Amino acid sequence: MPIAASVRRASPTEIAEWDALIETNPDGGHMVQSRAFAETKRFDGLEPVHLVIDAPLPGGATERIHALALEGRVSLGRYWYLPMGPTATEMAPVVEGLRAFAEGERGLLVVKIEPHLERTPERIAELAAMGLEPSRDMQVMTHTVVLDLTVGEEALFASFSQMIRRQVRGATKKGYRVERPEPTQETFDRMHAMMLTVAGGKGMAGMRERAYYDEFWGRFTREGTGRFYFGYDDDSGEPQAGIFVTTAGRTAVYKDGGSRPDRKINGGSALLLWTAMQDCIAEGKLAFDLAGTPPPERADDPTHPFHGLAQFKLRFGPITSYLPSFDLVLHPVRHRLWERVVRRVEWRIKKGPDTLR
Repeated sequence: MPIAASVRRASPTEIAEWDALIETNPDGGHMVQSRAFAETKRFDGLEPVHLVIDAPLPGGATERIHALALEGRVSLGRYWYLPMGPTATEMAPVVEGLRAFAEGERGLLVVKIEPHLERTPERIAELAAMGLEPSRDMQVMTHTVVLDLTVGEEALFASFSQMIRRQVRGATKKGYRVERPEPTQETFDRMHAMMLTVAGGKGMAGMRERAYYDEFWGRFTREGTGRFYFGYDDDSGEPQAGIFVTTAGRTAVYKDGGSRPDRKINGGSALLLWTAMQDCIAEGKLAFDLAGTPPPERADDPTHPFHGLAQFKLRFGPITSYLPSFDLVLHPVRHRLWERVVRRVEWRIKKGPDTLR
């Protein structure tokens, strides 16, 4: 039995400094562990719980992990979901520490975790051997393209496909203009309108309601951990394409994107992303996550909802697959009842976040 990590709730001072603290995590922190994300998820009825985990390492040292849990409620109890976390050098002490801490939380049914580690059969088996129940992929970023920014601009650009390099150079040569607009309501309106040009005006698969995007963009821009990039291919003043990039943690994320189909200059979307990557390199970010692809075995499957976007993203780099989520079950009988019977009924009656489905 490994020595359990110590787990406690963060202090008000730690919560106020949360975005700086997650950068000290073993994985460098990520958008879904940030203050802005925590506050945004209140929109879905989830309450943020900020945890501090001190995990023992071989040789007597410890490492500190700042983990965000999102608390929801269902008819059979409360649950916690730790998006893309916690990630530790040694997971066994962290799992034991979370188990001990969660058992002291009245009414807590299950803790769903998803360490941000690359997926291998060995890692899945290792976590299952700790008493965790493998669950499903929760995040669109479970399968994604992640670019290493530490190699620098020259090496990163050289790693892109020839098509992307040509598009960036061509758009630049033809005068495609990239700007970072202020996060005003007009900017929000323009961004959302460009996102809706996909699928005959229905938008991309999995798009949320408009109010959620306003909440998300507003939270991240106010925290200083999100920004827009708009691209222009003429002098009309109307953007041809736009992206929203988050910068919380050491990994930047291409969160949202959209464009008008009537482009005058090709390659604008590639140039927008390349400009954002250059800014993130200058700011010392470690990685750039293109936020979602099909799993590798379905990369060429035209029926997958991310197929079209993936064909573009894969020209920047290969798919990386991270671990699925795992359930740390605290009340097995109630959890089985929820999974087998109650869940299907409750989600038909009461709409809500997808966290425990």
